[in-house]
Amino acid sequence: MDTITKVNQLSFHQGLNSESAFTIKLTNSKFDSLAGSELLGKVESWVSANVMMNNKEVPVLIVDMENVEFIDSQGLQKLLACLRLMQSHKSNFLLCSQQPSVRLVFEITRIDQLFAVFPSVSKFVSRFDVQNQDSEYLLAA
Repeated sequence: MDTITKVNQLSFHQGLNSESAFTIKLTNSKFDSLAGSELLGKVESWVSANVMMNNKEVPVLIVDMENVEFIDSQGLQKLLACLRLMQSHKSNFLLCSQQPSVRLVFEITRIDQLFAVFPSVSKFVSRFDVQNQDSEYLLAA
């Protein structure tokens, strides 16, 4: 079950224009067209809900890929679609915890140059000033 979880209230620097970040932890070991479509659908719904409810910036979204051991071209396309969607709302879509096999696919295709990739969610959080350590589940599927 993939979930969107509130990470922390963060004070962002370096172009991250939001005050909060949320994570989606992928649970399947295979990220293909089906898994990518599910993720894209969740991100689209989440962005729409944020825009309707808040009428302000969409928070940063971090995808934790710790469990993903395989990714194909269709999965990469869905991640790119998520990135474009978030950027169209002046937000960021970040990746973390990539397995070596997944990282290699990103490097070979040079898509790693389009995404900000962090070794883990905790490494991402440690780069910024943390103001609040509470977590909050927003969506479960």
